Amino acid sequence: MYEKFFGFREKPFKLVPNPAYLFLSKSHEEALAHLNYALSQGDGFVEITGEVGTGKTTLCRAFLENLDDNTVAAYIFNPRLEPKQLIKTINDELGISYDVDNTKDLIDKLNAFLMRQKAKNKKVILLIDEAQNLSKNVLEQLRLLSNLETTQEKLIQIILVGQPELSDILDSHELRQLGQRITLRYHLTPLSFKETVEYIQYRINIAARKKGLKIDRAAFRRIYQYSRGIPRVINIACDRALLTAFGLSQHKITGSAAQVSIQELSTRGAVKRYDFVANRKNLVILAVLGIVGTAAIFHRPLMQAVNSFFQPPPVENRQPSAVKPPKADVKIVSPPVAPPAVIEQPEPSGRDEPTPVLLETVNIADYLMAMDIRESRYSALKNALEPWQATVEFKPYLENLDDDPAFFRLTAKPIGFLIHRIETNMDLLKRLDLPAILELFPPGSEEPGYLTLSAITDDKIQLKGARNNLVIETSTDEIQFFWSGIAYIPWKNFLSIWGTIPLHAYRDSIITLKLLLQDLGYKNIAITDEYDDRTRQIVEEIQAKYGIPVDGFVGPLTKIILYREKKSLEMPHLMH
Repeated sequence: MYEKFFGFREKPFKLVPNPAYLFLSKSHEEALAHLNYALSQGDGFVEITGEVGTGKTTLCRAFLENLDDNTVAAYIFNPRLEPKQLIKTINDELGISYDVDNTKDLIDKLNAFLMRQKAKNKKVILLIDEAQNLSKNVLEQLRLLSNLETTQEKLIQIILVGQPELSDILDSHELRQLGQRITLRYHLTPLSFKETVEYIQYRINIAARKKGLKIDRAAFRRIYQYSRGIPRVINIACDRALLTAFGLSQHKITGSAAQVSIQELSTRGAVKRYDFVANRKNLVILAVLGIVGTAAIFHRPLMQAVNSFFQPPPVENRQPSAVKPPKADVKIVSPPVAPPAVIEQPEPSGRDEPTPVLLETVNIADYLMAMDIRESRYSALKNALEPWQATVEFKPYLENLDDDPAFFRLTAKPIGFLIHRIETNMDLLKRLDLPAILELFPPGSEEPGYLTLSAITDDKIQLKGARNNLVIETSTDEIQFFWSGIAYIPWKNFLSIWGTIPLHAYRDSIITLKLLLQDLGYKNIAITDEYDDRTRQIVEEIQAKYGIPVDGFVGPLTKIILYREKKSLEMPHLMH
């Protein structure tokens, strides 16, 4: 209704778990870091909890969207299943065909699939959302599934995501065997006031075609007081505030507009508030009776009893509250805040008389020998995003994160970028024609460093390091001595095609995909939410054109080449 008035592409506060709108608060970033850490370890159960509306489902979808090609995932979001139905659903999600109906044979099919994935060095994860709805029989079946393993490691990793009562269920005496296998736990917390302001502005910026909408600080404050930092409630309040401002023909959300909107929303809870008021009166009556009783029993004056009733005990008599021991066997401690790495920058130049930048060229082996390996992650990501006209914000608490893929994803996500990790070759990177981060091993080092691919020809390659005025030159033959074959490609999901089609995707993502293919000049496409043979055929043609695996699945790499095909999208190019 109000999208055109405010200049939005779509409503910014829709109540759907769209990963494009995932705002990474500190709590959400830490939750993603826990998930990525658990994935790198590959064993045990993982438990993520959070109150209703804190963004658990959106977090799940963002995590799944960023998995690389070496990970196969089954995502279950309706866990009200019986044990045998659970195994069937897992097999369906993983694309395992079966013509049996008993639990043992279904598990045998799953085990054979897991062994094949293990032989391919692929990881398999099972992620269950709303896991507090799982019955104890199903949870016991999950415990038995976790026994599928080799002599060295588990064949499937299970992630349970749910409301706080999930923890109580897993800590129950009946499920103690399962509870003991949970190696990692994390609880999502609501947003702070500062994060609430950033969250609202982030969603508006994602949806806006142009800047212009202003929100008073008083409006932010009222929305935060009403929502208590719960993202879903923030969305409801903001959507209503936009509607109120639209009705008043105001391009600004004022404190009064927010207050009116919240009052309208609050009327839905009038009965509850009435009950609370009644209960509060009862509590007051009980308190008065308690005071009078205290005075009568101890023969004390009434005013002295009142003071005694409301006065807290002396400070020296207070005991510290008991600290609940950690539940997890593995605990990730947030690293201490460190000063940001210093990136050497050229001297600023005046606009009227620009100072030429003198470029220095070095050999790749010499540069790698002197490279600051840990700092190279940040500088490589910074250099890869500069052609996108994007600025990376340094996050000190991610600096000591040892999981490099998680570091790249968590650092890029707040500014709207995804990172695709791929094991590839220079020919494909040249065809993709996008800046990429290369994983390189300095001579004699067992830990990789990172440089940004900025230019490529048939036999010459240029890379960028920490210094802006430095060019690292190499050849396609020489780089093979240092490059692992791993590249990280920053990209934007311009049209919000989420999930891997047809495995894990919204129906509207399939429709958007078909509209994109139609826009690229492909004809005879039925615009429905079915991933039909015609659509798969076109996808396979485009995959073959770029020389990527021709499987008909639309994952991150296929989305990248589809967006590259659409010339009107603003995407950077490698220098040739």
